[in-house]
Order: sequence, then structure tokens, then C-alpha cells
Amino acid sequence: MRIKKFTAPTMKEAIAQMKKELGDDAVVLKSEKINKGGIFDFFGKELIEITAAKDEPKAKSPYPSRNLYSSRINFNTNTEGIKKELNDLSISMLKEEIKEIKNEMSRMSDLLKYRDMPNLPENLILVLKQLLENEVEERIAKKLIEGIHYQLKGDDYNNLKLILDLLLKKISSLIKVVPENNLPRSEPKTIALIGPTGVGKTTTIAKLATKNKLINRKKVGLISIDTFRIAAVEQLKTFANIAEIPLKVVYTPDEMINAVSEMKDMELIYIDTTGRSQKDTPRLKEIKKFLEMIHPDEVHLVISMTSKLKDIMDVVEKFGIITYNRLLFTKLDETTNLGAALSVITRIKKPLSYLSTGQNVPDDIEKVNPDKLARMMVRREFL
Repeated sequence: MRIKKFTAPTMKEAIAQMKKELGDDAVVLKSEKINKGGIFDFFGKELIEITAAKDEPKAKSPYPSRNLYSSRINFNTNTEGIKKELNDLSISMLKEEIKEIKNEMSRMSDLLKYRDMPNLPENLILVLKQLLENEVEERIAKKLIEGIHYQLKGDDYNNLKLILDLLLKKISSLIKVVPENNLPRSEPKTIALIGPTGVGKTTTIAKLATKNKLINRKKVGLISIDTFRIAAVEQLKTFANIAEIPLKVVYTPDEMINAVSEMKDMELIYIDTTGRSQKDTPRLKEIKKFLEMIHPDEVHLVISMTSKLKDIMDVVEKFGIITYNRLLFTKLDETTNLGAALSVITRIKKPLSYLSTGQNVPDDIEKVNPDKLARMMVRREFL
């Protein structure tokens, strides 16, 4: 067996050297990265060194014997086992090389993200990278950076605080909210919450109802059409009893008008709807029938910020069968990235109403403050 080391800048070149000298039957015994030409291994060029082996046929003896023949048979048998082991090792090394190539391609992909923004100053690249890491869509992130780039000049590019202030202002300007309307009404304001299962509609209604009754001193009523989930109705009943808020459970669309009529002395009526998959169109149409009986003043589409952007956009589109005029974000406390929120805001052109930031009733809910939400969309450690 012949063993030799080969050194080259890449694994591919080292293997090419091996095959050229030892042939295609040679196998890699060992592979490692080495530094060559540097002082104390610093600043030296990193190379790949492989140790390769090739099994060479043994020269025939002019005086063959039975024992020698038997010994040669054992030697060849052992060689086959070694070959298999070495081939397995070679495959392992090739897998490692493929992994390195993939990592390099990933790095190249990151560089290509900025190919259409040449000569971008360092601080703008820093902010752009942060936006992308925070899961802001690339097209939105680049548009924000381009807008900031246009406003800067001279030494402004070295002022990271100024750049961040401009970024926050731009994000804040994209966030639409509904202006307050505290004018007296002759009839109750009806407010419905819709959305898929598990986004926290019932808990959110409990927060809003409690806050308006205890803090804002409003007369509040509740209507539930979530008869599909018995547990949800029982949860709302328990809450209503504790908070001393009247609750009506409605089973058919025709009952909606009577339920609202019986609460005519209320100032606010919150309507809890059944959580449905956005893919269940027939069930969504059922909810629509309930709400069309009373045409609520506000219909909030409740969206969990723990969901993927693709799923959120699917919810937004499919729930469009029910006319909604507000967006309400929940579970902000369960995610570290709010880039998806910015994508939803810029795509859907609907105002934001509330943010739910935990499970505590009624504390963990707040009206949307664009400046505050903008800061939440950029990681705290970056600010």
C-alpha cells in the first residue's frame, strides 16, 4: 500500500492531485485544514491537506509456496475490509466538502442581497442587515434604507443615532391607527373579533371588556357565537360572572338582532366569534351570516405574531370573505421578531387597533402607538 500527502487550496484540487498521481482507485485516509506561510499560524494561507492511500499489487514470488499463497489470500481479504473502511471515510469527507460549499454559497447569497445597492455606506449596511435579521421583507427593508440614504449627506453617514431615528420615523409613518371618536351615541357600539383558532380572541375580548368597564367606566355587554367550542363559551361565562358583565350566547344568525336589542342600554357590545381555519370557507361564511345581521361598527381581524408571514397573509386573504376594518395583533410577548408585522401593515392598508402582549386580564393589551411599535419592530439591543 502506498501512502502520500497532498496539499492544495481546496479539497477539490487536493483530490485532483491525488488522482493524477495515485489514480482513481486511491482513497482519502485523512483530511485537515492547515495554515502555511504565516507567523504563529496567523495571517498564513489556509490550505487543505489530505492523506491518501493506494493498494498496490504485490510482486509475484519466483518460489510460490502454499503458506505464502494462504498468507496472500488473507492479506487481500484484509485489504478489501480496509478499502471499505477507507471508502466510507472518503464519503464522509466529501459530505464535509459539500457542507463547506453550501456555507460558501450562503455567504455569496448574502452578498448578492446588496448587489443592486452598490457603495452603500457601512452604517446603512449595518441597519439593512439588522432589518433582514428581524425578518423584515427584503423589498421593504431596501426601500426603507433607500429613503434614508436619500436624506443623508456628508458626515450624516457616520451618525448611527441619526440613521436609526430616521428609520424609526419611516416605520412609524407606515403604521395606520384609527383616530379616537368619543362622540356620544344613541345606540351601543358593536365590536366583533374574528380570526383563526388559537390566536387569543376570547382572552382579548375579556381584556377589552374589563378595561372598558373598570377603567373607562363604560357599560359593557358580551355576545358569544362561539358555540362550536363549549370550553370557550364556559370560559367567557365564568369571566362575565366575575366581572358582572351581561352575556348572551347566540346559536343562529336570526338570534343576533334580539341579542343586541336586549343590550340596548349598553355603550359597548363585544362579540366573540368561533375560531376557524382560514381554509374552511363554509364555516367562514357562517360567521359572516351572523355578523351581517347586525353589521358591527368594528370588525377586528385578530392575528398572532407567532405565525409565519406566509400563513398570516393567507389568513388576511381568506378572512376577507368577512368584511373587517381593523387589525389586532396578539402574542407579541411570544416572539422576538416583528418583521412580519411590518409586512402585514404595508401590504394590507388597514388600521391597527390594539396589541396584546400577554395573558394578564385586563393589563396586557394596549392601543397601538406607532412610535412604540416601530421601536418594537427593531431589536432592542440594536437601539
